[in-house]
Amino acid sequence: MKHSLKRFSAVALTIVFVFALTGCGSGSNSFTWFVDSIPANLDPQVASASADVIACENLYSGLVRKNPSGEYEPALCERWEKSADGRTYTFYLKDGLTYTAAKGNATDYTITAEDFVFAFRRMFRAATNSPYAVEFAAIENSAAVLAGQMPESALGVSASGPLTLVFHLSSSDDNFLEKLTLPGAMPCDEEFFNSTRGTYGLSASSTLSSGSFYIYNWTASGLFLRRASSGNLIDNLRLVQNTSSAGQSAAELIANEKCSAAPDDTGTPTSLTTLSYSDTTWSLLFNCNSVFASTELRQALASVARDAAEVPDGGLYTAANGLVPDALTIDGMNYRDTVGEITPAAVDARALYMAARQELTTSDFSKVSLMVPAGSSMTSAAEEINGAWQKEFSLFFSVEEVDEETFNTRLASGDYTIALAPVSAEGGSVYNMLNQFTATGGSLTGYANSLYATRLQASTQTTGASRCRLLADCERQLLDDAVVVPLFAQQKRLLIANGIQNLIFDPFGPVLDLTYTTKE
Repeated sequence: MKHSLKRFSAVALTIVFVFALTGCGSGSNSFTWFVDSIPANLDPQVASASADVIACENLYSGLVRKNPSGEYEPALCERWEKSADGRTYTFYLKDGLTYTAAKGNATDYTITAEDFVFAFRRMFRAATNSPYAVEFAAIENSAAVLAGQMPESALGVSASGPLTLVFHLSSSDDNFLEKLTLPGAMPCDEEFFNSTRGTYGLSASSTLSSGSFYIYNWTASGLFLRRASSGNLIDNLRLVQNTSSAGQSAAELIANEKCSAAPDDTGTPTSLTTLSYSDTTWSLLFNCNSVFASTELRQALASVARDAAEVPDGGLYTAANGLVPDALTIDGMNYRDTVGEITPAAVDARALYMAARQELTTSDFSKVSLMVPAGSSMTSAAEEINGAWQKEFSLFFSVEEVDEETFNTRLASGDYTIALAPVSAEGGSVYNMLNQFTATGGSLTGYANSLYATRLQASTQTTGASRCRLLADCERQLLDDAVVVPLFAQQKRLLIANGIQNLIFDPFGPVLDLTYTTKE
């Protein structure tokens, strides 16, 4: 049975325990982040909306945490051990840690190994519908427990003492430590959870903090987190909506002290600190249900287009190294670093074109146009490519500019022949990006290939480097068949107020962790 510590004063806890979260503080070192909606659910085993996840990352601590150098270090544990076969992890928790209530009030609730056992059992209850269950599929008996075929006690997570937690995996998972930083892996006190009678994490009074920050206030105006002041560390995190500064650029918002950091997709020069990333690749798309059903014809045009395309001015664009942007990760591994640059082999474009023309049932290209969204900075690139096709093949297509809404509608319905379009990775997912080229994922180009679909499906059954390789096979197949021709990676960036350091940020997690963040 879990034993509660006697209640100590806030001052005593701050002195004795490194991770105790006490004191309201004045919020002198504040950080403001604009969210699309005010956090609504701080139940870590359930939280999935971007604002909720960011709040949980700062409100809770788990066994490990990533530091600003990208290394995983102990958080609520003193240390951990990993078995030689990678299938058993043993964590030794710090002694004397307690949860913190709203306003920084101390509690009787101690943090023990049993809290992690309960959290993971909740995760694998079908009724919880936790989005994190899929991430921890390697835990022994997890699928059977989730399906109700085995009791919760069979789950491969156990406490061999108040401060010793053991995970048994059915297969090794190279990214297990990283997954332990997800909200779903945060501890949950069973006694407190039951006392909330179904409202856990839905109000300040039904939420306990195990992390650096605690809830100071939670209203319709925003979620306000604080921690005890300590040197230059950020001690006040404000998650609010931008309700009074619409139309201002990210740089203007920061300069006017409306927020401390903000996403930006312009190429405007700035003296602010920047972190660049990308989830979108502007690419040529050939409609395979048109005259471009011919692979050889697509390959010929693609080869010329790659040589002719110049990186557009007026935006944050760089030459693409493949369809999948450089920064995307799979199971914590950088996809592009793992699989390398994917570039189709050099071809004799003229010979391919002549061979394709011999096989075509019609030579009428009069209805072919290159569709481009108006106002996207892509018209000049489209004209350059079209001019190269005219010069090389004597093909005279038109460049068709259409408004964004019409462009998206026609792209989705397949009402085009060639398009210069942004292909995005929803949620930063490589799989989601590639799945758009299957019948079930939207059939973006009408491409129908059983080998491609089989490879993509197989990627969902594995993890880590193996999954990267399968997805790379899919990406390579798309490019070799010239279904899609990646041209430009559209860069985005996070602008950060000068003086702020050690902010841990990942737009695709999403991750905005201020545990180590300082403000000069």
